[in-house]
Amino acid sequence: MTNNSAPQAGSRLQERAFWAQGIGKTLASYGKGIDDLPEDLREHCRPSDLSMAQISQHDMNRLWDQAAQLSGDECFGLRMGRQFTSNTLKVLGLAASSSETISDAIQRIVRFFPVFSTQVQMYTVEDEQALTLIFQPRGTPHPMHMEALLVQCGKIWRTLQPEGSTLVLETRLAEDHERYRSCCEEILGTRIRMNSKRLAFRLNRALLRQPLPSADAFLLKRLDASLEDMLEELPNSDFAEQVKQRIRSLVSTREISEELVATPFNMSARHLRRKLSEVNTSYEKLLDEVRMEMAVRLIREGRLNLGRIAFELGFLDPSSFTRAFRRWTGMSPTSYRETAQANG
Repeated sequence: MTNNSAPQAGSRLQERAFWAQGIGKTLASYGKGIDDLPEDLREHCRPSDLSMAQISQHDMNRLWDQAAQLSGDECFGLRMGRQFTSNTLKVLGLAASSSETISDAIQRIVRFFPVFSTQVQMYTVEDEQALTLIFQPRGTPHPMHMEALLVQCGKIWRTLQPEGSTLVLETRLAEDHERYRSCCEEILGTRIRMNSKRLAFRLNRALLRQPLPSADAFLLKRLDASLEDMLEELPNSDFAEQVKQRIRSLVSTREISEELVATPFNMSARHLRRKLSEVNTSYEKLLDEVRMEMAVRLIREGRLNLGRIAFELGFLDPSSFTRAFRRWTGMSPTSYRETAQANG
């Protein structure tokens, strides 16, 4: 079967260097140091102001591999996430806690998360009991990097959780850390599901509209402005990914339009088209990519019939979905599902 799943953005991905510094600091707790790393990786971990520096995803993954070997700890990523807190996370957490409600705080984290890490996109799926916040990898980030991201976000959830209530119902990990379940639960402070298809938090839907006692409209206005400036400084390719993230959330609600996509970016649909044209793409192309990614994922999961998938993705009828899927993959949805099931 031809692999025509989600386009990969990892070839140009750069991560902020404070992640490398966090790894270096965490290694010290294992009796290791920067000098134990390969020479070309040491520069990324120096205790100096590297706030404007970046490291490629390739070198970031090499650094995680080295840290895993030096520490001998399968849960190194989780521990690093707990031990190290960057100034950027503090700003993001402060903006979240200054929001009016928990729901507003979550939307703000999803909106501004790219200033914290380029290795993941976040999107939400809601059901009657929970809102699931899913971490979608960009490119091929190291599993430990993804786990460190989860723990870092967990610090924000704890500041938002109302007293006497449970905000995080479950944390889902992709790796099999069953031997270290108690350690994982202690670090994350939640119930854990191992071997999940995607890293995610399931958040208590009943608490989403809960007002935050720390809400601060005066401060939030200034934090939002600063975070918007930080987003503006990201490469334009990241803006296209942010638009895709917005499209994902709207497709999930089956309410999608160019105007609705542009709204959280505080721009008109015309301005959105101009910004996307700068990176040789368009709203229509990104919508097509998102539908393809979601279609492939939903068919592989096998939980919904093809008619339901067509409806979830906003197609007028199953035949329109079938034509689009053939264009994406060269196969019908039925043939694709049969091949995926045969391949396990």
